[in-house]
Amino acid sequence: MLRSYDVDVLRSGMKVGRDVLDIDGKVILKKNTTLNADMIQNLIGHNIFSVYIDEVEEEETADVAGQEHLIDSEYLDSYQKTYDKIYDVFYKFERHNELDLDTLNEIVTPENIKEICDGATAITQIHNMTRKGDYTIHHAANVGILAGIYASWLRYNQELTNDIILSGILSEIGKVKVPKEILNKKGKLDAEEFAQIKRHVDYAYDMLKLSALKNKTDILSGVLNHHERCDGSGYPNRLKGDQISDFGKIIGILDVYDAMAANRSYAKRNSPFDIFKVLYEDVLKGKIDTRFGILFMRNFRRALNGNWVGLSDGQRAKIVYIDEARVTDQPVVQTVKNEFIDLNKTSDLKVEALLTAQEI
Repeated sequence: MLRSYDVDVLRSGMKVGRDVLDIDGKVILKKNTTLNADMIQNLIGHNIFSVYIDEVEEEETADVAGQEHLIDSEYLDSYQKTYDKIYDVFYKFERHNELDLDTLNEIVTPENIKEICDGATAITQIHNMTRKGDYTIHHAANVGILAGIYASWLRYNQELTNDIILSGILSEIGKVKVPKEILNKKGKLDAEEFAQIKRHVDYAYDMLKLSALKNKTDILSGVLNHHERCDGSGYPNRLKGDQISDFGKIIGILDVYDAMAANRSYAKRNSPFDIFKVLYEDVLKGKIDTRFGILFMRNFRRALNGNWVGLSDGQRAKIVYIDEARVTDQPVVQTVKNEFIDLNKTSDLKVEALLTAQEI
């Protein structure tokens, strides 16, 4: 039996079930090849994201392999250390109105970026992990991590990568000045409460202008612009189109995605595929920059291949195929009963959410 595996969870000794082709159609690995560590590394180098494995001899361990895919203890350790550093930075700002640049620089060392912004692994893990602790800190960490991944898609150099990660993280720092009862309110905010929420942009920007980052215009513009929208409907300055910085446009997309993907006190997390529909509608309405929005959805969809999901009828299934060109399509999944379902052909069935390890 053939099963699709994310490259990140391939193991030496697995047998390739189908020829693996590169982007030009050249065979990288032939069917029936037994994988070793060098072969797996070579696949990663060719930007191959999933491989069909012949599981004739491994069928009984499929569930174990699936759960290993869900939680990566090494990644979680790196994430927790980053979370702790961001916590220290945010609450030093809350208490003393100071920016701890030394701690921020520890977050954007090449070694740490390599660990926490590791493409498909990072995307999977920030969905699958349980967000214990301060939601604002998790959100800042996730937006920063997604910004680092996005920088790799744009082939940013190290300095620009560092800057967009810091801009993503710091886009949330002003929220420590907003009353917690407003941040965590269940239900709709009234006009005054929403006005206080919107002030987090000004709190962050005003602080950064007095910090050691005051000359980092990309970082500051990302923080100031990430709630602006290309049609002028955003805040704080109702900017339009090219008036909004690239960092602001990108971080705005990542901010929306992660906010919709999280469980909150007042809202249930959304399926990535439901979020893609919302983002695509915003592209069509002219709210989101077309180039940055489509790039995000196409690359992010690729990274979801191999994830476990809960379906709307209560079944558990694994994503085995995603059409990257059609950014609003549902995936093809394989259920725990080994049934393959094309969710685009079932109007009454869809992906409800990615599953955490506790939910498998």
